[in-house]
Amino acid sequence: MREVTMKVYSVEELSERALERAYYDWCSNSDYPWGEENKKTLLEFERIFPVKVTDWEYGGGYKYVKFHMTCENEVAELEGFRLAKYIWNNYKNYIYEGKYYSKGKYVDGKYQYVSRRSKINLEKSCPLTGYYLDYDILKPIWGFLDSPRPNITFRDLMEECLEKWVKACEDDYNDYYSIDNFIEIAKVNEWEFYEDGSRF
Repeated sequence: MREVTMKVYSVEELSERALERAYYDWCSNSDYPWGEENKKTLLEFERIFPVKVTDWEYGGGYKYVKFHMTCENEVAELEGFRLAKYIWNNYKNYIYEGKYYSKGKYVDGKYQYVSRRSKINLEKSCPLTGYYLDYDILKPIWGFLDSPRPNITFRDLMEECLEKWVKACEDDYNDYYSIDNFIEIAKVNEWEFYEDGSRF
C-alpha cells in the first residue's frame, strides 16, 4: 500500500493557466439560472400588451427578439399624444402600482398593522412579476408617457420594450458567465482545485 499526498488550492491560489481551465470547466458544466424568470417577464408582458413573440434568443453574443402585433393596424400605428392617452387609459393599472402606505399601533395590548396602496400616487416598480426585468421591459413605456414623442408608433414602442428586455437578458447572461462571477462563486462556495485547475 502506498499513500499519495496532493496539494489543493483555493481559486485565488491558482496559476493563470489553471484558473483558465477551472473557469472553462465551470462554464461548460453550469446552466444559466435565471432563464425561467426572464421568460416569465416576457410572457406577462405578452399577456398584457397586444404582441405575440414568435422567437427570441440571447447569450453567447447573439441576441434577437421577433414579434408581431395582435391588435388592429389603426391601434398599432397610433402615435404621439393619442398613443400616450391610449396607453394610459388601457394599461395604467398594469404598469404602475399605487404608492404603498402602512401604519401600525397598539390596540388592547396587540399590535395592529394596516396597509394600503394609493389610488392617486403611482410608483414605477416591477408590477409584472416582481423580477427586476419588469423595470427594464417597461422603461420605454414610462419614458414615453413622461414625454410623448410625436413620431413613435405603438409598434415602435413595443419593439423598443422587447429590445430592452433581450438586451438586459444578454447583459445578465454575460455577467453570469464572466470570470469575475466565477471567482466570486468559487470563493463563496469555498471550492478547492488541484494544481492543474480541475475541481477537488
